Amino acid sequence: MECVRSSAAAYSHRRGKRALRLECLFLYREHILLKNLEGILRAHDFLNASRTLLVACSGGTDSLALLDALERLHSAGGARVIAAHYEHGIRGAASRADARFVMDFCAARALPFVCESGAVPAYARTHKISLEMAARICRYDFLHRAAKEHDADAIVLAHHADDLAETVLLRILRGTGPAGLAAMRVFDGVHLRPLLFLTRAAIEAYVEERGLSPRHDATNDALDVRRNRIRHELLPTLRAQYNPAVGDALMRLSVLAAEEDDLLAALARAEYSRARCEGGLSIEVLCALHPALQRRVLRLFWAAETQAAQDFSYLHEERLRALLTAEGTAHAEMQGGWHAYSRYGVLALCRLPAHKDALENREILLPFTREYAIMNFQGTEFHIRRLNRMTADDWRRMEAREAVYADCMALPPLVLRTRREGDHMQLPVGRKKLKEILIDDKIPREERDAMPLIALADTHEIFWIAGGRRSILAPVTESTHDILRISYTKEREPNDERGY
Repeated sequence: MECVRSSAAAYSHRRGKRALRLECLFLYREHILLKNLEGILRAHDFLNASRTLLVACSGGTDSLALLDALERLHSAGGARVIAAHYEHGIRGAASRADARFVMDFCAARALPFVCESGAVPAYARTHKISLEMAARICRYDFLHRAAKEHDADAIVLAHHADDLAETVLLRILRGTGPAGLAAMRVFDGVHLRPLLFLTRAAIEAYVEERGLSPRHDATNDALDVRRNRIRHELLPTLRAQYNPAVGDALMRLSVLAAEEDDLLAALARAEYSRARCEGGLSIEVLCALHPALQRRVLRLFWAAETQAAQDFSYLHEERLRALLTAEGTAHAEMQGGWHAYSRYGVLALCRLPAHKDALENREILLPFTREYAIMNFQGTEFHIRRLNRMTADDWRRMEAREAVYADCMALPPLVLRTRREGDHMQLPVGRKKLKEILIDDKIPREERDAMPLIALADTHEIFWIAGGRRSILAPVTESTHDILRISYTKEREPNDERGY
């Protein structure tokens, strides 16, 4: 009997020591998360009762741990916390249950709560994008609006070290540069990610210690989403077969890339300011730059002109860089209706209407990519066509001024329009005002404002006065094998022999 009591006492003692060790381990893990969170908030001046933080909370493990920890720090004198939940409508009743869960969680702690429901599947169909991308766009749109409405100092997101590793791998697979490897920042001026250097395991340990019961989003398990395949297949394979600490390696890569990106970005901003000139960027300045800085300056230029920095790929960079070494005048079609062209030492961007007659100024973009006809512009019919060579009839039509021929590869975007104040033309004798040319050619004053003109897009430079003179731009030579022909026909008065 005594032996049994001794064994029971020893077992109880061992169990007590084990429980104590587990309790200490939980407290240590909790201490890591809270200490890390407190340090990040302090470093960015958010551990302050006068600050307001909008915390994105889906109800999942990561965001629930973040919201709980921030609420505890608020109770100790930290920033005011507002929880924000976006119900995306992807999982029906389960999505609505997630929203109710977060609302109840906040109500139990007297936390301010804002919520919005959306129709992400419909948005994805309308905009022809993936469900994942649509959810991200709609969620961030809601968060930014909510932050502005509640005067929040930052939007707090629960991204952690594992998310960072997945994002770096995802971007490597897509093809990226140093800016893409930087992936996420702890604070970018708007979004705060205080858990970015903590692993998911540390966050799960905190959740277990706190007795939290987060929701589970089944879409995170679907292997038809590339990020989920990286999370559940690629990263485990890399850990098992190549590097057990691959997550740490990817995190270090991202941090180093972010530091180098910051340095290059500062250099690029200085070079961008130096390259700016009237009408665009100085090609001379751009050509003197290292290719890495060239690309960054061109990206800054694109963002400034189009307000669409995300919509600029490596292919688009190379299209612009090709214009820097092109001889004479050259152009390239870009995305979103934008065109880039280089002439007179300047790289420029302009956006043109897509084959649409702008009634207020009678301007029509001339397409170079296919045969095209424009009927009844100022009583004139125009035809645009690409040729490999000029025939005897073409030479006759050119001499009769019934058509104009040009080296297509040397042409910037062209538009069909009427006269405007400041129009001019480059002639063999130099630049001359259109008004003076029309006076020299004895064109009646009453006809001048209605005359069809082919002009360089978004400028006052005239390429061709229909039926009359053409500029010296893009001449056809013996080596030209891509020729653009613009011809016109117009009903003439019986005694009119000018050809205009």
